This record gives sequence, C-alpha cells and structure tokens, in this order.
Amino acid sequence: MPPVDIEDQILDSYIGIGAAIAKFDEIVAAFFHQLSPHDQQYAADILMPLLRVTQVKGNRLLGRALDLVARPGVLEALADGRIDEGKALMIVDQLSVLSAVDATTAEPALITHAAANNHPATQRYAKRFIHKLDAEAALRRHQEKRKQRLVEKFVLDDGMCSLRLVMSAVDAALAFDRIDRIARALPKDDRTLDQKRADVATDLFLGKETATPQGEVRVHITMPLTTALGLTDDPAELAGYGPIPAELARTAAANGVWKWIKTDPMTGMAEQIGKTTYRPTAQMRELLQARYPTCTAIGCNQPSHRCDIDHCCPFDGTNTTIDNLRPKCRHHHRMKHESNWTCENLDDGRHMWTTPRGKTYETEIQPIAEPAPF
Repeated sequence: MPPVDIEDQILDSYIGIGAAIAKFDEIVAAFFHQLSPHDQQYAADILMPLLRVTQVKGNRLLGRALDLVARPGVLEALADGRIDEGKALMIVDQLSVLSAVDATTAEPALITHAAANNHPATQRYAKRFIHKLDAEAALRRHQEKRKQRLVEKFVLDDGMCSLRLVMSAVDAALAFDRIDRIARALPKDDRTLDQKRADVATDLFLGKETATPQGEVRVHITMPLTTALGLTDDPAELAGYGPIPAELARTAAANGVWKWIKTDPMTGMAEQIGKTTYRPTAQMRELLQARYPTCTAIGCNQPSHRCDIDHCCPFDGTNTTIDNLRPKCRHHHRMKHESNWTCENLDDGRHMWTTPRGKTYETEIQPIAEPAPF
C-alpha cells in the first residue's frame, strides 16, 4: 500500500474535530431540554463544575449548542467535515436576521459555499446573499450589532493588557488608516510597524500630540451607481472588510471622492485598461484594487490598497497589464519569489496557486456589480 499522505492526515484530523464538536453540541442540547423549565436558566451552573469552566464559558458552550442544533443542516455539515465550527457558527449568525422562508433558501447556499471557501470569503458571500434576499434585514442586523459597540480591557501576562474596541466597520477602517498613516510616516528606528501602530494608538487615546502630520484618512468603498443614487439598495464593498449595507455606504461616500469604474455587463468585473511600463499607473492600481479587494493569496485578507502590485509573469517590457498584475501583500509577494510556491493568472480573472507539494488552489473572483440579467 502507498504511504498515507501527511496532508490527508491533517485534513482527516481536522474533520474529526468538527465531528466531535457536533456530537458534543447534540449532547449538551439534549441535556438542556431534559431539564425542567425552572432549572434551564441555571444549566450553565451545572456545566461549570462538570467541565471545570467559568460561568461565561458554560453559557457560551450552551448557547452554541442550542444555536447549532436548531439548524440541523448546518450541524450535519459540521459533523460531516464539510465546514468547521467557525463557519457553522457564522452561518447560524448570518441566518438569524432572516425570515424562516428566506433562511431556508439561504442555508444550503451558504453551506455549499463554505465547504469550498475559507471563513472570510464565505462571510462576504453570506452578506451579499442576505442583502439580495432582504436588504432591510441586513440593515436591521447592522443596527442591532451597532448597539453592542463597546470597549473592553483584557489582562495579559507580563504587565501587558489588550484593549478591544467594537465599532462600525467604516469607523474602524478610518481609525486604522489614520493610525497606519501616522505610524508609516515616523522616522526609522528599532520598532516594527506593528509596534509603531500600537504606540501611535496609545498616544491618540491618551490625548498626546503625534510627532508627524496626520494627513488624510481614507477608505475604499465600491458600490453600483444605482446604490449611490438611492435607486436600489444593493450592497457596497468596503475594502478589506466586505459587503456593507447601502445606507452606510451612501453616508460614508457623501463627502468623499467619487470615481467611475466601468464594469463588464456579463460578469460584473471591472474592465481592463491598456498597457504601460513596468510600474503600474495610479489608474491601473485603482482598477486592480476595485477588481481584487484583498491580496490574491489563498485565504489572505490584507486590503489590496496596502499590497504590492505583482507581475505574475515576469516583466518582459509589454506585460504591465491588468491581466498580468495582481495585488499581493508583502508576505505573499515574498513567498512567491523566495519559496517553492508558484502562481498563475487564469483567463477568467481567477488566480491559481500551486503549493510546494503540488496541490493547487484557486482564488475566487469578486464582481463589483451584478451581472446583467440576460
């Protein structure tokens, strides 16, 4: 018999984790339903000493189990290894704002997508799918989530703490852009960029003056013209995040700089423009950022406006074109040149990576508009 491939062993073990979690959740849900109504509100207090967990962890385990068992299709996909726990919980959460009829339509579509894509890609797909089914539900969801904005402090070891700030995606993108711009403008020293960002954020929180000009904060939002004009409520795309409700996009764009991008009516993809020299023009960069919102490495979500623009095929004097260029974060740009990973651009706009062991993975394409209905 041929030797068992180590990557197959990794995959089988990962699938086993999902199956074990699904079984655990079924048992926990059954335990809860066996309790009397008076005892159900204290179910987590039974799990605390039994599993040696805190009350917060007990409530989290109980809530997760009840949510997943209420969605048999999602639970089955978790048990079968088609999706992992993170995707299962995300799908359940996304479905929670829909009516029973719409949720029945959306659930199998989200499971199918999740089985073939990573968590962020499926989350973006789910948001778009839900917007199409019920745009008002998506806005209601945002409004409910916005009520949960907060600041939390978590104690870490060695005299350190973590500060968690929950805010709207647009506000977070603007805040990070401001911190990032200031940090990148600081003189070179022995600090990493992450350390500089942390120091800049601390100074801003504490009301201290920053040592460099703060510049203009910027986010990239792509939306159909009909959405911008208020004629439809198709979702917009916040770079590095994914779909956001139309109302949020219109508010954010009200005082912004508008640029028109022509799309292919058959695919919804931003269209190609001409050739140039080795260094892409600003117009080409903007088009690439619209067509590929994130790094085109598998599973990477670094916003494309913070990425390098890579020639997939080495520059030959004529191939600085949209077809040959792809955004790659610095890490994955280096990986392409310094390791045994390889990549190629496919004719339909997808990007295919080949691992050092010969396995291939394709990135999905992300239309910025709905294809024409014909």
